[in-house]
Amino acid sequence: MKKIKIEESKANTFYVKGRGMPNGCQYCLQGSKTVLFLNGLCQKPEKCHWYCPISEERRDKLATYADEIKISAKDELIEEINAINAQGMSITGGDPLMESNFEKTIEFIKHVKKVKGKKFHVHLYTNGINFTENIANELVEAGLDEIRFHPPKSHWENIKKALNKGISVGAEVPVIPDKEQEQLLEEFVYYLDGIGAEFINLNEFEYCFPNSQFLKERGFYLKQGTVASVVNSQEIALDFIKRVGPNVSIKMHYCSIRAKDYYQLKSRYLRRARTIKLPYEEITEEGLLMYAQIEGKRENLTKFNDLLINQYKIPKKSINFVENAIKMPYRMILSEKFISLLKKYNLDCKILEIIPFREEDYFQITESTPITVFKREQDLYED
Repeated sequence: MKKIKIEESKANTFYVKGRGMPNGCQYCLQGSKTVLFLNGLCQKPEKCHWYCPISEERRDKLATYADEIKISAKDELIEEINAINAQGMSITGGDPLMESNFEKTIEFIKHVKKVKGKKFHVHLYTNGINFTENIANELVEAGLDEIRFHPPKSHWENIKKALNKGISVGAEVPVIPDKEQEQLLEEFVYYLDGIGAEFINLNEFEYCFPNSQFLKERGFYLKQGTVASVVNSQEIALDFIKRVGPNVSIKMHYCSIRAKDYYQLKSRYLRRARTIKLPYEEITEEGLLMYAQIEGKRENLTKFNDLLINQYKIPKKSINFVENAIKMPYRMILSEKFISLLKKYNLDCKILEIIPFREEDYFQITESTPITVFKREQDLYED
């Protein structure tokens, strides 16, 4: 039996040393992948409809999203790709290869490859139920780089139709902590290895509002201290890799919910923040944008603004005076001198953190802290 070593990535995922992880995962963990959610339509396979984590807002709906942004045209997808300086894109749903979705999927792949070039990495998720040789050929011709199957056992054979066509072929499935499901997973991995598939991506089983009742009815529970992890999913996944890994040569990669909901999002936010940052904003470690916002009567704000520019020589580009607020770098306003001036002109100041979006529908303040509280907390932290 071959010996294997399991390595942990910086983003809390695990893989077999020496085999690496799928290319799509590497882009994802770097935050350099735009997620194209084609729509919420799929065939509702019996094997997985009960644990589907798609939100009610998207499930069975025709709406298309690029990351968090709802889009209605291919060029809007390109805008989002550029906003995060993406190097790749994943296509998900629903099922992008469902008969009613297929033409749209091909159009998106062709458009992105035309605009961003052949090296721009595109991977796609499908349950593979209606996968055919013709579909495989059209995807290859359009420029698809990687495909990930999540098929019922009755359709495992369809995976073979994607092999030997110049694209990376593998599977992505959740690790369900149930003996019967574990046995089926083991059989599936041996099958994939036997046909020459490149990888199996194992996901931590997700517990969320849309599927919570179904999971409770089947005896699955939320892991204490987590937001969405099902009890024992990660433990079983890592044990599974240790046990089965030595017997196969396929890439085996386990992705935790923390990796998906924290590291991927954080990395994507950081990329977006660098693209859209304004002179008065600072990027936090979480990829948020941070600045000071001063509010009060217009006449008092005008006097304060003039003072900042004329007496304290703060560059105009570092100050955004609009309507009844002045936005400026928060570090500039923390001195006792400026705090005294705020009191003198009867102005309020808060330190804001926002997610890196300008669009009104997606703009969100994550923290709003009065300057006196913020300064007190910072002084305590520095001490």
